[in-house]
Amino acid sequence: MVKTIARRARKGIEEVVQYALGHRIRVHVLIVLNEGTYTAGEIGEIIGVPLNTLHNHLRRMLEDGSIEIAREEKKGNMVQYWYRAVETQTYSVEEFEQLPHLYRQNIVGAIVQSGTAEVMAGLYAGKLADPRACVYWDWYNLDKEGRSDADALTERYLEQLREIEVDSTNRAAVSGEETASMLLDIMFFERPRKGATRSRPLVTEWKMKSS
Repeated sequence: MVKTIARRARKGIEEVVQYALGHRIRVHVLIVLNEGTYTAGEIGEIIGVPLNTLHNHLRRMLEDGSIEIAREEKKGNMVQYWYRAVETQTYSVEEFEQLPHLYRQNIVGAIVQSGTAEVMAGLYAGKLADPRACVYWDWYNLDKEGRSDADALTERYLEQLREIEVDSTNRAAVSGEETASMLLDIMFFERPRKGATRSRPLVTEWKMKSS
């Protein structure tokens, strides 16, 4: 669980995540473990890295709590480990508010780690440069009501996207078409500093230019 990060890490979650994302091998380890549990040998085969090289990265990531042991099995005098990404759960706003700050920080750190690893892997593979990829960031200066409206908009967007996935899955089951795995990485939070008012194209204008 996420609390293992706080227990194991000798550094803060920020440093733990920075290290995990700081090397291409570790990035690819993270996105493989986002999909399921694997042994070191399976991970090495998937990402094409020799075991002696991979073990050094896995050892440090495990020590920091960036990844977890899903299960272990004794084989003779050896122990076989299966690794997984740090498990998180979904909270309501009320439930999340009741958690201690450090625990909340560790939870979002694990989420940022997994999501950013996917983004970095996409960047390495050139997927973000695909003409149909949507890559955008900006800040918006909102009052209290505006922030509530934006929260509600994000919730509706996620619900509609889940409906689209269900429709796609049903169509593919009939047509036999292979689906593409598309990444959505949403972060909407208050910046550490006030954003200056500046001119920028509307999102609709940006989308037209990028399509």
